This record gives sequence, structure tokens and C-alpha cells, in this order.
Amino acid sequence: MAPPPRSALERELAAGRWPPVVLVVGEDEVAVRRALETLVAALPEDERLTGVDRLSDAPLARALDAARTRTLLGGRRIVIAVEPQGFAAGGSGGSEAQEALEQYLDRPPAHATLVFVLEKADRRLKLIKRLEAVGLLVDCPLPKEREMAAWVAARAAERGLKLTQPAARALADAVGTNTAVAERELDKLALVAAAPGAPAGKGIGVDTVEEMLGPGRAVGAFALEDALLAGDPAAAVEVLGRRLVGADGGTPLMLLGQLASIARRLAAAHDIVGRGGGADEVREALGCHPFTAGKYAQAARQVGARAGAAMAACVAADGRLKTGGDAWQALAGVVQAFALPRR
Repeated sequence: MAPPPRSALERELAAGRWPPVVLVVGEDEVAVRRALETLVAALPEDERLTGVDRLSDAPLARALDAARTRTLLGGRRIVIAVEPQGFAAGGSGGSEAQEALEQYLDRPPAHATLVFVLEKADRRLKLIKRLEAVGLLVDCPLPKEREMAAWVAARAAERGLKLTQPAARALADAVGTNTAVAERELDKLALVAAAPGAPAGKGIGVDTVEEMLGPGRAVGAFALEDALLAGDPAAAVEVLGRRLVGADGGTPLMLLGQLASIARRLAAAHDIVGRGGGADEVREALGCHPFTAGKYAQAARQVGARAGAAMAACVAADGRLKTGGDAWQALAGVVQAFALPRR
């Protein structure tokens, strides 16, 4: 995963270089918040109360006037303007507000850092290029789905938590690319890990994550898993379609990995149940939470015979995806293999 977009800003501030203007752009709420926190934290503590102005949906002229005004204590002023009126990041230039901004950029005051926070901005526009040339652009896009497990693991490590790879993947699947929700879930997980009786010195496993999320959190990969184990191909196809809409190029292979994992776990559970074993043995073999083990043990009796065909379909789908085949057809074929009786 690429370094956090705020790292360039941190380097500038650590070197004592205050950008006259900073453009923070993106839909990742967590990255945006961290960029703003980085700026404010660089001020001396006694200047933060009087040296920071926050304006939301205010006229651009008001932000420019605030930046030109010196603080009472004579220190640096940070003006944070969220989606200012008249900025026209969409491209309609020539307005009075934008002309005022151009004049401001010609001679920005040395005592101020003007921060624009925008959800979207076209970097090809002349205004955006000018802002980036004068100051600094902090890009805060949402992580891609295939990056979320690494994102979750990194944010967990900041809290002193060590997640196993399956645990990080499970949490990432549950939250999608919503980093704000991921942060809240990690905060809850930190409380769980700090509770009396929690095991010390071990990585947090998928069973702990699943227990925290609860059986009702059937989102992401959980929804796909639940539909397949319930023998409901229509629901599985619907989940698959939602996951593929607007997905990036790496999503089909990620989904195929999830389908293959479900097939392997179902095959193992089917073998155990076929030998007379129960949910406890399934839990031991899969290393999962009791709820998940019970789910697979029950599914093994109902649809377990389809696991072999599903694994074979995963191999075929892998070949199709890696040779440029249609992602929907390849993955839908795997879902169909789960649904059809084994011959």
C-alpha cells in the first residue's frame, strides 16, 4: 500500500517549511482528518486556540480575509476552509471570488497557511495546478478494496494491536472501504483486547473480530459466504454484482480468493462431518469462531457435496481472469458450481 498521503506534509512541517496554501482533496475522512490534525499539531500549543480558524461552506472571500488577518499573539494563522463557496473546483473560472484567490496567490501572507478541504477537484484545472505550484496538494482518496486489509493492519498497529492476516481481512471485508467505520471498529477492538481476561502476547484472531462484529454483520465477504452456505445462489449472485459495480481491476481476483477460501473451508467441514465429526472438530480444523464453525458444520450436511465442484470452478475462473476473461462470467460460474449438485 502507498504511504499515507499526509507524509509529504509532515516532511515539510518537520523541516520548518510552512506551505502558504494547502489543498486537501479526497473522500477518505480519516486521511483528511489526519492531515488537518498534522497541521494544527505543528503550531505551538499556546497558539492553537487563537491561531486556527475553521470555516465550513463559507464564502471564499471570508477565508481570504481571515488568512490576511494576523493573530492577536502574532503567531502563525491556519485558516481551514471546507468546501468554500465560490471556489469553483469544477472548472467554472473567471468569477470575482476566483480572481480574488488568484490575487491572493500572487502574494500570500507570510504569517498564514490557507487550507482548502474539498471532496473532489480536477487536478488538470489551471486553478488546481496553480494552488499546487504555490503550496501543497494532499491527496486523500479512499483505499481500494484490495488495500483495505493492509490499511486495517497498519491502523491496528498504531493502537498497539496486532491482527492476524485473516482477522485484518475479515474486518476489511466487513467495512468495505469506509475508513471512518473501520476506525470505529478498531477502537472497539482495542477495548475488547484491553478487557480483563483477554489473552496477552498473541495476535488478535479472526474469531475475536467475528465475535465483535456479531452474526448480524453480514456484509462484504460475510454476505457472500452466508448466501453460498445457505444454498441461495440468487442471493450470492446479487452480492457478487454489488461488489463488482465500480470495482477496480484487482477486485475480481480478491473476490475469487474469497470464493476459493469458502470452498476450501466447506470441503474440510464436509470431510469432518462425513466422518461423524461435529462443530467442535470443524472449529479446530478451521481455526474459527464457534459461530462460524457451526455455520460450516450445518452447511456441510446440506451443500457440502458441492465444495469439490466449487474448488474446480475457482481454478477455471483463475485462468479466465488472468487471461483477460470477463470477471462477471468467471465469478458467476463459481457461484453456479456451489449451487449445482455434484455429479
